[in-house]
Amino acid sequence: MDNLTDELRQRPDWPEFLGSAPVQAMTRHMDDPEAVNAKFVNRIGRAIVNHLKKANKQLGAHQNNFPRKNLVRLMLLINEDHELYEPALIAHIVQRALKRTKDGRPLYPNIDTVIFTSERHATVKNGQVVFPLIAVEGSGLETDIWKRTIVDHLFERWANWTHTPTYKGNPKDVAFTTLDHVPEKMARQDLWRLQYRRRPYMAHISDEDLRDRFDEAMATSMLTMHKHAPVKPSIAVRDQAIILFTHVMMEMSERGITAPKFALESKRLVAAAGRLNMPPPVVTWFESMDRR
Repeated sequence: MDNLTDELRQRPDWPEFLGSAPVQAMTRHMDDPEAVNAKFVNRIGRAIVNHLKKANKQLGAHQNNFPRKNLVRLMLLINEDHELYEPALIAHIVQRALKRTKDGRPLYPNIDTVIFTSERHATVKNGQVVFPLIAVEGSGLETDIWKRTIVDHLFERWANWTHTPTYKGNPKDVAFTTLDHVPEKMARQDLWRLQYRRRPYMAHISDEDLRDRFDEAMATSMLTMHKHAPVKPSIAVRDQAIILFTHVMMEMSERGITAPKFALESKRLVAAAGRLNMPPPVVTWFESMDRR
């Protein structure tokens, strides 16, 4: 993934973001977003396809060594940590791979069903945290439908073993959220990001209002960092501006707002100073920036 990202960064249409941003936020600003997204999906899918190839070979060998009249061949994919492997994306990659054929025959004929589960993604259903447990059917279930009953029975036994209910649905229709690892100790900026992910309080405001929050954070930061600023904010005010700026960057990334769209302007800094009730010398200082 890093190699692909480094390659795309050389393109003139690669967007400039403040901090990190989701892949979708980056690609939507490029000239050919669908083609670029396909490259990311293919790169993510390489590891999955490699596992499919190995499982297909192993299950085929097992069937030859231990022949049975009735056999359901399952492959289990477990994601413990990687947030990149989202349930809907993995279901799409596996389904597309299992449908591939060569000379009219399935590429992976020895896999009846792939079951995917993740401990890094979850959602809430009826007030309860729900983890994904997805079954993607292979070519074997098209001819032997009774195998689907075995898979359903497996899910029921799994639910009984964990003492939890199951909910059926299409993974494309369920908004699974990435779970955060919260260590005992973490850097302040990591804490601020975690706090915003848990409570994205600016998600409902307009882009214009978000830009105002950006300007307010920058106005305070400029007074803090500039050697010749007319006043210096207190430590508490400075820290609040840093936290706000961190949260604004996260919201910009979620919306796909690139850095040039919020490029600083003197008149906006003056307006931000007015909203923050900064003293007249600060307003005059911001007004004079265009003349420097």
